Amino acid sequence: MLADQHGHVMHLFERDCSVQRRHQKVIEFAPSLTLSEQRRQEICNAAVELMKSVDYQNAGTVEFLVTDSDFYFIEVNPRVQVEHTVTEMITDIDIVQTQIKIAAGQDLFSEIGLPRQEELTMHGSAIQCRITTEDPENNFLPDTGKIETYRSPGGFGVRLDGGNAYAGATVTPFFDSLLVKACVQARTFKDAVKKMTRVLNEFQIRGVKTNIGFMLKVLAHPIFYTGQAHTTFIDDTKELFIPEKELNTSNMLLKYVGDITVNGYPGMQRHKKVYFPEPQLDTSLITGQPHKNAKTVLKTSGASAVVDWIKQQPNLLLTDTTMRDAHQSLFATRMRTKDMEPVIAAYDQAFPDIFSAEVWGGATFDVAYRFLHEDPWERLKLMNKKMPNTLLQMLFRGSNAVGYKNYPDNVLQEFITESAQQGVDVFRIFDSLNWVDQMEKSIQYVRDAGKIVEGTMCYTGDLLSPNEDKYDLNYFVSLAKDLVSAGAQIVAVKDMAGLLKPNAAYELISALKNEIDVPIHLHTHDTTGNGVATYLQATRAGVDIVDVASSALSGTTSQPSMTSLYYGLTGNERQPKLDVTAAEAVDRYWAGVKPFYKDFMKNSDSVQTDIYQTGMPGGQYSNLQQQAKALGVSDFEEVKKMYRTVNGLLGNIIKVTPSSKVVGDLALFMIQNKLNADNILERGQELDFPQSVVDFFAGDIGQPVGGFPPALQKVVLKGIKPLTVRPGSLAKPIDFEAIQKELAEVIKRQPSRLEVLSYVLYPDVFKEYEQSAKQYGAVYHLDTPTFYQGMRSGETAEISFGHGQSIIIKLDSVSKPDDVGNRTLFFSVNGETSRILIKDQNSASSSVTVPKAEPTNPEHIGATLSGSVLELMVENGQKVNQGDELVVTEAMKMETTIKAPFDGTIKHTYVKKGDLLETGDLLLEISQDKQKGDREMPEM
Repeated sequence: MLADQHGHVMHLFERDCSVQRRHQKVIEFAPSLTLSEQRRQEICNAAVELMKSVDYQNAGTVEFLVTDSDFYFIEVNPRVQVEHTVTEMITDIDIVQTQIKIAAGQDLFSEIGLPRQEELTMHGSAIQCRITTEDPENNFLPDTGKIETYRSPGGFGVRLDGGNAYAGATVTPFFDSLLVKACVQARTFKDAVKKMTRVLNEFQIRGVKTNIGFMLKVLAHPIFYTGQAHTTFIDDTKELFIPEKELNTSNMLLKYVGDITVNGYPGMQRHKKVYFPEPQLDTSLITGQPHKNAKTVLKTSGASAVVDWIKQQPNLLLTDTTMRDAHQSLFATRMRTKDMEPVIAAYDQAFPDIFSAEVWGGATFDVAYRFLHEDPWERLKLMNKKMPNTLLQMLFRGSNAVGYKNYPDNVLQEFITESAQQGVDVFRIFDSLNWVDQMEKSIQYVRDAGKIVEGTMCYTGDLLSPNEDKYDLNYFVSLAKDLVSAGAQIVAVKDMAGLLKPNAAYELISALKNEIDVPIHLHTHDTTGNGVATYLQATRAGVDIVDVASSALSGTTSQPSMTSLYYGLTGNERQPKLDVTAAEAVDRYWAGVKPFYKDFMKNSDSVQTDIYQTGMPGGQYSNLQQQAKALGVSDFEEVKKMYRTVNGLLGNIIKVTPSSKVVGDLALFMIQNKLNADNILERGQELDFPQSVVDFFAGDIGQPVGGFPPALQKVVLKGIKPLTVRPGSLAKPIDFEAIQKELAEVIKRQPSRLEVLSYVLYPDVFKEYEQSAKQYGAVYHLDTPTFYQGMRSGETAEISFGHGQSIIIKLDSVSKPDDVGNRTLFFSVNGETSRILIKDQNSASSSVTVPKAEPTNPEHIGATLSGSVLELMVENGQKVNQGDELVVTEAMKMETTIKAPFDGTIKHTYVKKGDLLETGDLLLEISQDKQKGDREMPEM
């Protein structure tokens, strides 16, 4: 409404403010799409008569509530409202300027020059969205912090009424959260919706949360799009509040790069950045064409037909471990999918005669989540898509799946079923103690899925030795028969420490070929240097398949070289079919990739023949050295000697993850506590043994060959009753629907079936991965040197997101730490400046800062919004019950009472009354009360 001092009153039509959340306006538009022309005239005329009746002067707004049958007066706002912009855009009248002129006494028509009421018309439709720092995922509480990037849209019909939003601005908890009003005008309402959608998408605001994503969902909803939204539309439309994964942005990647640049990659020693030429795969040398092979047979005739096909092959078959066990053994499983992609794309052409490529399982599953910020399922899907003519193989730890503890049977079944659907063709199933009971269920689930199952026996001991009284030839032959009876279609011999000597391989494979009628697949590590010789003898004995790696990633703790074995069998009728030119082209690519991972390659550059004495798996050799150093044990020869002693005390057990960890942990424990074989039974009565040792003797990882040494078991368990049956048989089935609901609450969106499965296997690891993905986005696109080493001042890097999509980033400078240890990194992104704030974890800051609550730790109680502490209602050591009030905080006149999420005890308070807070500050820690019940299965 506009009314002057000369008795003139006029309306500027209506605007629709029905789109509200909890009675607060969210999106406004003009004109309304729900009013008939008659109803519009009735409302506007009523408003004019009302204002005349009170002799109103100035600009103002009359509010009405409209139903299907009538309309009702609510109130008058005697001022210019926030949403006045849409009225200005459809009427071409400057309301703010007009209000000032009215106050100066000017006449609406003769002096200000407005058209008279009957001449006033509307032009198209206009929409306004209020962009605020309200966080939809935190109940729309205002976010605070420094705006790192602010870029706004523009164009025809676009208007921005801004506040103090600019790069570098600090949003405090003491002022309104509005950043900018975005307004658009178009010929029709639907055109205006499209234009506003474009405008919101073009905003780039980083450093603080905004409500832009929420408003985009409102705009896209069919009810809003037709202009039919009522006042309860938002509150009643629950799907609007389901958050979606945030789109990856350059700023998210810059935060990761900045963090690695300032603080380094976890577990890596800081050093001057090393630059390597980008490896290239010469695909011109790869000319092979897919033809009938094991994958073809599986597709057309099924798993049993593959077994028959293997038996008919005169040539030795090969499994390539380069993309799984090779890099797991050489550099701690740290190879990224990005570095595998060129080989994945050319694999079918390079190796059309390969039996299988081992690409998944083992440690690759959790390491992808923990350290590579990758989804392992996505890696498998990519390989399945790009390698359709190659059998994909995985390593499966029996009842432990790809974890380190026993899982219920329905988890094993679900994991195997999903893995098979996503692309795994061959499952190598093993148990760390060769206990067939632990493998039987998994073997059956693979058969049910229609895939190929290798029942595996882990090799240890020395079957050539006349003193070998446990793991002799009869033991392995008997074990192989048990595996076949359990359903194994192939028997795999897993020589994880490289203990299988060449002549022993000949004896073992010969015996197995004579006693069982299934193919034999031999796996060894070249730690002791006899790998190729072992394979030559096994080939002579009739082994069907052996594991090899590309030469650049072969040898020592990895597998023997693929091409070395090929040349070693020159003149032998069983020489494998291999395009050496293509294999060596691929190998040159791997040789270019290998230097990227030099920081993870420790103690794996030479042959270690003392493994024959210790029986220690190659992967454990280097890890145990680091453990010993960390505990102050500098003499590793002493550790190796004790390792042999412990193995004897435990009854000479199979040593592979997790049983090998038991031996290593107990060896270090005995050295530290000055124990030996003579005094451990006596002194052990007073000592608490490492958890892995307790778990072993409690039967939590299975039953060893020959049983447990009873005297030592009694000393270690101290009254705990050990299991005598398969642990998985006692575990309750997982309720996947309940877990899905639980995970949805954690990640604030509906998880996929694969995500639920990952959460069941590794709940904490998956939550940390989700948090990382939310914070950093798709770090997958970073080149590997930048991923592991960050950037240096003046360095430029190109990040490619796909064909024709890339950004060029340059690190211009890094500031010194401020008073609280924060550094500002100045980047250029495609020529535009971005600033990123990173906490320097190594900075000696003079200020004491409040620690942040760890989102995945339920015992951490964090501030839900920035503000201050009004009242702290508990103290250290106090017992609390679920729902008890702990802290009252305040921000912008909003009080929030934080309550105890469970029964427990206050471990520590970090704040006091009056303290200023930032979102996520750690307020206090609560130690959760343990629930009474059965003994839990520990992680191993």
